[in-house]
Amino acid sequence: MGVSYRPLWIELAKREMGKVEFQEYVGISGNLLAKLGKNDYISMRNLEQICRKMKLSPNEVIEFKEEK
Repeated sequence: MGVSYRPLWIELAKREMGKVEFQEYVGISGNLLAKLGKNDYISMRNLEQICRKMKLSPNEVIEFKEEK
């Protein structure tokens, strides 16, 4: 099973917020933004930071997908 940050990208589109604007607002590194873009795993600490700053639940940031 893999992860997808599709819910986060949808939320950013709703807020008309670009990825770099999101990065600066939340205070994450470029490396973390790249991990999100590649659907790589991130730490729970980073997920919490995103959720708190964006006022989102984890389900609004990440979803699990079946690997083929």
